[in-house]
Amino acid sequence: MELDSAAENSIDVWSMPSRGLAWCDCGKGHELTEDIVFQAIAEAGFEPSRPLTHGQLVELIADVWHYSEVCRFFHLAVEQAAARIHGKVDAIYPLDHSLDIVGYFSKTWQGCPDAACQSEG
Repeated sequence: MELDSAAENSIDVWSMPSRGLAWCDCGKGHELTEDIVFQAIAEAGFEPSRPLTHGQLVELIADVWHYSEVCRFFHLAVEQAAARIHGKVDAIYPLDHSLDIVGYFSKTWQGCPDAACQSEG
């Protein structure tokens, strides 16, 4: 279900519990923060003061997760996060929505259910 507007989003992504895979595989249970995502934006070569396109957002999330390739399930999870945070899948997202979309994705990503993808990681 698509939300009618982003204004209806009242979720505090950064305080919600993680229900997905750990984004950091060091074994110490590091939490992803807005600061880490903001830093990742700059490291990916994107201008931190500009909105991100949907493609840039997918690339950013893949970078945060250290994925060199992503599958359709990954794209679907990004779209679900975008719809939850921004109200819909869009061509461009404001910076605050982009940060929260990365956070929501990261706290809910269950990984790819396809055995072929799991064996590549």
